[in-house]
Amino acid sequence: MKQKLTHSRFLIPGIILLGIVLRTPFTTLSTVLSDIASGLGVEVSSLGLLTSLPLLTFAIFSPFAASWAKRFGIERLFLGVLIVMTLGSALRTFNLPLLYVGTILVGAGIAFINVLLPSLIQANQPDRLGFLTTLYITSMGLSTAVASSVAVPITKATSWQGLVWVLTALCALALVIWLPNVGHNHYLEQDTSTSENSGSWYKSGKVWAIMIFGGLQSLFFYTTITW
Repeated sequence: MKQKLTHSRFLIPGIILLGIVLRTPFTTLSTVLSDIASGLGVEVSSLGLLTSLPLLTFAIFSPFAASWAKRFGIERLFLGVLIVMTLGSALRTFNLPLLYVGTILVGAGIAFINVLLPSLIQANQPDRLGFLTTLYITSMGLSTAVASSVAVPITKATSWQGLVWVLTALCALALVIWLPNVGHNHYLEQDTSTSENSGSWYKSGKVWAIMIFGGLQSLFFYTTITW
């Protein structure tokens, strides 16, 4: 008798594609800001907000990730997030206001994936947490590097909108590959063992060390990407 799978066979491909769309949809645009400015008839300096908006959306939407995962389930929530990211990415091709609106939608979607992807791995394959975490982080890093290197050739061959449509296709591909995973939906549960100490996190040196390390890591990464 075959053992019933507790997760879809598309879990690992889905995790890899989630890693790819974690940064690529917006970090790639910084390499072609001059082409975007020229196409829209605006100054390049006015587009600096494009690299800042996703970071602002991370801060705004990340606190809602846990509560939404408890209500809808992680896999189902990721499906909705990928739909929003795909539509948001497509909106960016039309005009300047929709470029900003689409960037906000993409950043909001990434905020949820950022927070919940480790929980997704823990819920589905806790014995492979280290391997799968390394897998999606590697996918994120490699895809960012590759996308940045091919962004200019794609833009020169088509247009900056053509580049955005390629990025939109990546989000759509992640959406299609993720669909089978929705049938194995996992709800995030409240950890009652730490509820009594939840108010004293700011007194923990380890918490502050992790926060400072993560903050500096993001600062260096996004500063380098923008530069």
